[in-house]
Amino acid sequence: MTNKSLDPFPIAAETAGRIAGTTGSHTWMEDAYGDSAWLPPDAAASSKFIGLAARRRTVAVFFAFLAVLIFVLWGKTGYLIAQSSLFKARSDLNRIRTMITPASRGIIYDANGVQLTDNVSDLELALVPADLPTDPVERSTAIAKVAAIVGADSVSIGKLLEDFGPRGYQAVTIAENLSRDKAIQLTVTKSDIPAIRILKSSHRYYGLTNTLTSLAHVLGYMGRITADDLKGQDLKGYQPTDSIGRTGLEYAYEKELRGHPGMKKVEVDAAGNEVGTVAEEDAVLGENLRLTIDTGLMDAAEKSLKAMMTRMRLAKGAVVVEDVKSGGILALVSLPSYPNNLFAQGISAAEYKRLADDPNHPLFNRAISGTYPPGSTAKLMVASAALQEGVITPTTTVNSTGGILYADKWWFPDWKAGGHGITDLKKALAWSVNTFFYMIGGGYESFQGLGVERLGRYFRLFGVGTKLGIELPNEAAGFVPSPNWKQESKGEAWYIGDTYHISIGQGDLLATPLQMASWTAAVANGGTLWKPHLAAAFLDEQGNVIEEVKPSPIRTGIVDDRYLAAVRVGLRQTVTDGSAPLLRSCLMAVAGKTGTAQVSGKDNHAWFTGYGPFNDPQIAVTVLIENGKEGSAVAVPVAKDIFDWYAANRMNHG
Repeated sequence: MTNKSLDPFPIAAETAGRIAGTTGSHTWMEDAYGDSAWLPPDAAASSKFIGLAARRRTVAVFFAFLAVLIFVLWGKTGYLIAQSSLFKARSDLNRIRTMITPASRGIIYDANGVQLTDNVSDLELALVPADLPTDPVERSTAIAKVAAIVGADSVSIGKLLEDFGPRGYQAVTIAENLSRDKAIQLTVTKSDIPAIRILKSSHRYYGLTNTLTSLAHVLGYMGRITADDLKGQDLKGYQPTDSIGRTGLEYAYEKELRGHPGMKKVEVDAAGNEVGTVAEEDAVLGENLRLTIDTGLMDAAEKSLKAMMTRMRLAKGAVVVEDVKSGGILALVSLPSYPNNLFAQGISAAEYKRLADDPNHPLFNRAISGTYPPGSTAKLMVASAALQEGVITPTTTVNSTGGILYADKWWFPDWKAGGHGITDLKKALAWSVNTFFYMIGGGYESFQGLGVERLGRYFRLFGVGTKLGIELPNEAAGFVPSPNWKQESKGEAWYIGDTYHISIGQGDLLATPLQMASWTAAVANGGTLWKPHLAAAFLDEQGNVIEEVKPSPIRTGIVDDRYLAAVRVGLRQTVTDGSAPLLRSCLMAVAGKTGTAQVSGKDNHAWFTGYGPFNDPQIAVTVLIENGKEGSAVAVPVAKDIFDWYAANRMNHG
């Protein structure tokens, strides 16, 4: 029996309700729940000690929890090890930054080495989004402070940064052409706003376009890159501080002109300041570009066209001069034009709106994108096709009495009342006799003409209805109508009158000035349709040729040269005894065709297309004056000025 008076823990022992006993050298205890535990021998040696043992279930739960904890820690450790390279890369972004250094852009020259572009050094402001405060209020305050210095809208800056990535490490251009004073002020502000970067930059300058305005349509302009641009695969590797070619040759040869950017890895401190260079790779200069364009010839063409349009109180016209033997474009004039330096230096919204809203559409390159009824200039193709298909011979004659009456119902007039009398091919071309071309195109009574299918096929062979492939963007294809097209688009059948109309270049037949110059060149050179091009060669920094652009024929042998020779005689007679007598006094012998294209509700378009010298064709010249009324009176004088300038300045100079 236990002596309670000697028990030092009587209350604890009773409260615990434990039963203790001894077995051999060990003491055991059992609680009221039946769980038992063995005590070590030294614990049993003292009759004064009563132990508190853990339950088996508690121990099991404890060890299970411990095992789970160890497993989780082990898994997390494995994950950290597996992701170590990623975390290291992220850490390096905070410590090491890659700075892209743009290459100097290639210079563009004309065919005679006249420099057409320049790279003008300037300074620009950029912000590194990741270096701006993360707190929204502090971030907005910093952006507003920068905006106030450069006179920009803080909301627009914020939107721009969000577009490029709110936490990106690449600098985003905010303002260009910084003045020295603003650059200094921003440099001082950088101590409070580490995101500020003052970068050395350059913008494109087009000196000659201040006087030779239509050159802007050829060269195009550079523009700042946008976030949407960077989403495309074509601009992979570009940075938010880059500029790209937006239109013209700047766009077409962006890759070659841009060169290869350099790279500089720098170490930065916690504030984003450079503290050292880790690695550096030099930029590779862009390739220089020599064009087929002769700016002297193009200047003469533009001045003559402007003078004529001023006299006629007109504003819209185009000139194309093409190398007959290669397809190289020597002059490409489209008026009115636009000041491309405004775009290169950052055009304002108000200035852009003024240009976009101008009813004369100065941003539109009508030399390659404008489509017009070709009028009588299409007769070159119709005559060539009729000879090739055996519909006529060079001596076939038609009696022109002022027009033809079809089925005793429909009258199709000639332009001359009473007609031209007995007319052969030469006379038909020289005086643009409609009756002759109605008959060889659509037929009349027992005479079998080409018909709409063959007419359409030859128009397409000469390049109408398809893009010719000049490097400039937005080239138009023109249009060749057909019976199926008319039925599907207008719900009307094709009539003989439709065939007569396209036989004289009217109706729904449409062509660009570039296409007209190209088919004229094909007639002059013996049947080769060249792909028109503006690039002649790519050059290195010393002016050595890296790559020469080879002339590329679209198709050859469109019509046998023996038939084209007959057409050329008719085109020469247009000058010697036809509708273009002014060209008789040219400094070289030339040939050509006048055209007057009807326009619904407006004055006719005035056309001329021709080539020279007659016996050794070198250049094809096409002139368009929108709503100029008569080609012989308005377009021919412009062509004469171009032929004369070329004869005086280029024929004896290789």
